[in-house]
Amino acid sequence: MVKKSGIQCYNYKEFGHVSRECQKPKRAKDAAYHRENMLLCKQEEAGIQLNAEQADWKDDTDD
Repeated sequence: MVKKSGIQCYNYKEFGHVSRECQKPKRAKDAAYHRENMLLCKQEEAGIQLNAEQADWKDDTDD
């Protein structure tokens, strides 16, 4: 038997269960997330070079 007291859910950062067993629905992406993604896309389309942190964030969040 595995102790679940030290296991953390990725959805809500609560302890005691994994995200697969989470009773709460996943959180929707908020407006700030979409605003940041839109601004980075506009910068990229305009030919403005993204810095490494921005490029990594955009690569990690592409839908």
